[in-house]
Amino acid sequence: MRAFASAALGAAMLGAAQAATVHHYTVRVDPSLERLAVHACFDGGAPAALAAESDGASLYLEDMRVRDAPEAKIAIRRREALLANVPENACIDYAVALRPSTSGALQGSGPETRRIGRHMLTSFGDWLWRPKTMRTDEDVELRFVLPAAVRVSAPWRSVGPDGEAVFRIGPAPFDWPGVVAFGAFEPVQFEVAGVHVELALLDDAPRIWVADWIANAVRGIATAYGRFPVGRLQVVVAPVARGRGPVPWAYVSRGGGSAVHLFINPAYPPREFELDWSATHEMSHLFLPYVDSRDAWLYEGLPTYYQNVLMARGGAITVDDGWLRLYGGLRRAEELGRGLALSQAAQQILRPGMYRRVYWGGAAMLLEADLRLRAQGGSLDAALEALGRCCLDEPRRWRAEEILARLDAAAGSSVFTDVYREMYDRPVFPDFDAMFARAGVDVFGGEVKYSGDESARKLREGIMSPR
Repeated sequence: MRAFASAALGAAMLGAAQAATVHHYTVRVDPSLERLAVHACFDGGAPAALAAESDGASLYLEDMRVRDAPEAKIAIRRREALLANVPENACIDYAVALRPSTSGALQGSGPETRRIGRHMLTSFGDWLWRPKTMRTDEDVELRFVLPAAVRVSAPWRSVGPDGEAVFRIGPAPFDWPGVVAFGAFEPVQFEVAGVHVELALLDDAPRIWVADWIANAVRGIATAYGRFPVGRLQVVVAPVARGRGPVPWAYVSRGGGSAVHLFINPAYPPREFELDWSATHEMSHLFLPYVDSRDAWLYEGLPTYYQNVLMARGGAITVDDGWLRLYGGLRRAEELGRGLALSQAAQQILRPGMYRRVYWGGAAMLLEADLRLRAQGGSLDAALEALGRCCLDEPRRWRAEEILARLDAAAGSSVFTDVYREMYDRPVFPDFDAMFARAGVDVFGGEVKYSGDESARKLREGIMSPR
């Protein structure tokens, strides 16, 4: 989860804005926030199937029927509803009883439906049954009918007048996850670095300094190439009492739009959040399109590299701290899974700690690519900016090799593919000591010293110096 969408998605979004066929959904939210009544009317012929993103969606479905069409049939199969004998311009009513988690434990690594104090954070894959496939000239408009004083935060494009919660879901596939929050919060909206941010603070999360923290993280991201990589961003911040550090858990989602969700421990002082890497890491995911889950070295390696680089550029940490953090993370990851190539570590990523070797191994590969490009007069930043203009928001999952080929084309070289072929299958961790030496950066005993000639100085300052 844009200001400069790719040509493909730009055309798709234009088509969505001027959609010839718009299906209208009304979602009534019960005062308990745990029950939803959905009235869906289809423009023209009904879809052959409705689908929900969550595999457990059918467990929450209490009833689904076609209004005023006794001959119509609906067969529910896990996350699909197969429709038969449904007349033109039909309407379907269905009811959902959510089953929110209320435990302190945070489940999984992405969207889930859970109670946050007086608010409800929902994975919309648990309750949104939408056409499984849609043409480029089709769209779904969602209108929420909310209890008094309840507001909604959603990743979709708002199309309603002020005070009305009306959205178009756009071209993202039905199986891309995302969240919608309901509660008595007042969304905080602001523009910074070319992105419109809608911030939802759940359960009395501190308002002023959290907004400043998010805005500063956005500014840091913009130091890559002068602007934030997307044009609109949903940010949901919720307090949680358990976990390590100021941000025990965070993730990014793409369903319906770009979104970052941060679970924070408000017992920490504001300064600890400014020093924490989580917001920068999650936002850095948005430099890439939706990457296939098999390619964690890339989709997590890039944020792992940039979380230090962009915090230093944006002034959240010093340049010395940026190099220390980067070096320390690489050194610790090197000790894990010795003798395993990154490709082998990726296959064992669920083993305790192995994800660190994959994430930081990817970060090392991207540091190497960045160094080589800068020696040629380019940079990782410039290649990503070009990737954003050509292909960032195509509504599909990408394999790493496809993205590397596009980055190489943008850079006018074969650097990304060369680094991948040299390092991904080698049974040793990438030689980051040699990389640091080329940039004239020496880390010893928790201190950083700089040396080398003018070319080394240009390399290290190009990567880490404040903007």
